[in-house]
This record gives sequence, structure tokens and C-alpha cells, in this order.
Amino acid sequence: MTNKALRILIADERHEQLLHIEKLLNRLDYYRIAPIRTFDELALLTSGPQPSFDLLIANKALALPYGIDMRQFCRARPHICHALFYDSPEPSLELMLHSPEQPVRACLAGTPDASSLSLLMSIIDPPAQWASLTALPWLRAPVRA
Repeated sequence: MTNKALRILIADERHEQLLHIEKLLNRLDYYRIAPIRTFDELALLTSGPQPSFDLLIANKALALPYGIDMRQFCRARPHICHALFYDSPEPSLELMLHSPEQPVRACLAGTPDASSLSLLMSIIDPPAQWASLTALPWLRAPVRA
């Protein structure tokens, strides 16, 4: 079961890319999504007393004109819990699997697709341990003696 309270921020200059990623997240049952188109908006929304964002999905090129590395930017912003950067020349994945409290920082060479977002969300928002058992019909059937 997805955590419907997760706040997701998508940052890209291209409107069609924002819509595409938002629709992919909607298919995964995530709806608290804020799309933004400029680095200035990103800096404004992730500084100050505003509430945190659980995930930032951003085009890495958005910060290039400012000479800012997006990974460094996110590390310096306590309001960004996890981040996925795409259109990155150096794809990587930084995970601390031994400690779920550590942030996920991932870079994709291309744009996110359904499978990459699904994998990322399963790491950030893992299903409850017994969630799949509720779908078994024999568990809900009354026991007859």
C-alpha cells in the first residue's frame, strides 16, 4: 500500500516531461506532486520553513546554467529527503541498504520510465510486511468447524 502522504517535487524546464513523470507517479498511486519549471523555484521551495519534500525528481541540467551540482544542492537542503536526477552523464545509485533512514540519491542517464520509478518508489516507500496477505481470499473466509 502506498503512502499517500508522500510529497514529491518534479523539476524540469520541459512541461511535457513534467506531465509525463507526474502521470507515471499517478499510476503508482502517488498524487501529492508539485511540478516546477525553474531552478529558482526549486531553490525557493526547498529553503526556509516550508515542509519537507520526500522526493525530488529533477532534470540534472536544470542547475547547469547556475554552475551548481544538483547532488551537492540536495545534500545542503534538509527539506529534500530523497532525490532522483535524470539526463545525467554519469548514472549512479547511492544507497545505504543497511540503514533505511539514509537518503536515496540516484542518477539516470535518460528520463525516468515506469520501471525505474516503480523500483525507486519501492525503495523509498516499501510495502508493509503483511500488506499482501490481505489480498488472499482464504484469509477472509470464515472458519467452519
